[in-house]
Amino acid sequence: MHILVGMPEEGSRGGSSNCEPPFVRELCRLGLEVEEQIYTYADTTAGLSTRVVRVMRTVKNFRKKLRSGSFDVVHLNTSFDTKALIRDFFTLSLIRRNDTKIFLKFHGSDANLLASKNWVWKFISRRLFAQAAGIGVLSSEERANFLRAGVLEQKLFVVCNVVNANTSARKHNTAPFSSSSVPQLLFIGRFIPEKGLADVIRACKLVLDRGVMFKLICLGDGPARRDAEREVARLDLHDYVQFTGYIPEEKAAAFYASGTVLVFPTYHFEGFPMTIFNAAAAGLPIITTRIRAAADYLQEPDNCLWATPEMPAMLADKIIDLLQNAAMRETMSQNNRRLAARFSRERVALDYVKTYEAIVEADEVPQRLRSKIPEDRKPRILQGRSAE
Repeated sequence: MHILVGMPEEGSRGGSSNCEPPFVRELCRLGLEVEEQIYTYADTTAGLSTRVVRVMRTVKNFRKKLRSGSFDVVHLNTSFDTKALIRDFFTLSLIRRNDTKIFLKFHGSDANLLASKNWVWKFISRRLFAQAAGIGVLSSEERANFLRAGVLEQKLFVVCNVVNANTSARKHNTAPFSSSSVPQLLFIGRFIPEKGLADVIRACKLVLDRGVMFKLICLGDGPARRDAEREVARLDLHDYVQFTGYIPEEKAAAFYASGTVLVFPTYHFEGFPMTIFNAAAAGLPIITTRIRAAADYLQEPDNCLWATPEMPAMLADKIIDLLQNAAMRETMSQNNRRLAARFSRERVALDYVKTYEAIVEADEVPQRLRSKIPEDRKPRILQGRSAE
C-alpha cells in the first residue's frame, strides 16, 4: 500500500507534530510505502496573503507528488475549525488525485462550526465531506457530532494518536507527604482560555486557604499567559506558581515524571488531549474534564478524578482529595501506565492499516453493476487488491 501523508512542518508545536512522526515510522516498518509532504506550517500567526500563498504552494506540491506516484491513500492531518476548513476545501478542490482516496484525520473539531446554520460553512463542509473517502475523529463524542452534521456513517472512523512511552523514573513517590515535601501540581499545554489555566490558578488559591501546600508548575506559552500571570499576582501566589515557558516534548517528559498530579480542566475542542495521555504514560494521577477522548478512555477513580469546566471550587476539592489520598494516587499511577500502552505506535499503526484497507476496498459501485464495468475501467485500487 502506498500512502501520502500530509505532515506538520518541522518546528511546529502541538500534538500532531509529536505523535505523527513515530506513527509514520511504524507504518514504514510494517512494510507500507509512505511519503511525506508538508501540509500544516509552524507559523500560526501568518496573515491572509501568506496563508493564500501557502495553500497554493501546498496544492502545487501535492499535485506534483500525485503525478509522480501511484498512491492508494492521501492522509491529511488537519482539524475542523474555520481556517483549516477553508484550507482543506480549496486544497481538495484543486489537487488532481485520480482514484486516490482521501483520508482526513481531524486533530480536534469545533462542534459549533459543525452545527452552524450559516449556508457558506454548510456548503464548504458538505463539499469537503463528499470529497473524503474516510474521516478520522479522535473520540466518540466527535463521531456523534459528525453524524448529526450529515456525514455518512461508513466514512467515519474513531482513531487515536500515538503516545510515546515515558521512560523517566517516577521521582515523586505516592506516599503521604511529610512536612518537608511539597506536592507538584502540573498544568501543561498551550495557554489559551479554553484549556482552563485560570481555573487552576483560582483553585490553587482555595487549596492554599485550606492549609494544603503545593507547587504549581505551568509548562507552555500562549496568548493567555499574561492574564494568568496577572491572576497569580492578584491572588498573591508568586511563591507557589512557576511559569516555565514552552518546553519541547522530550524535555517535558521529566516534568511529567516528577509531578504529583496533572490538573487539566480543559474544555477546548481538541479530540485527543496529548497532555492527558502523556501524563498517563508517565504514571501521573490526573484531574480533568469528562470530554472527548478523555471520556472514552479514562474512568473515575481508576485513572482520574472528573472536574467541571469553569468551576474552581470543585476543582480545589478534587485537588485536595487526591493529594490527601496516597492509595488513590498509587492506583491511578499503575492504571494509567497500563492505559497508555494501548496507544503504542505498534498498536496504533496496525489500526490505521485496517482503516486504510477499509477505505480503499469500499464498494462505491453497486455490486450488481460491477460486472458490467470493463476490466480496464475498474478502480486501480480494487484491481491491485484482487491481485494480492
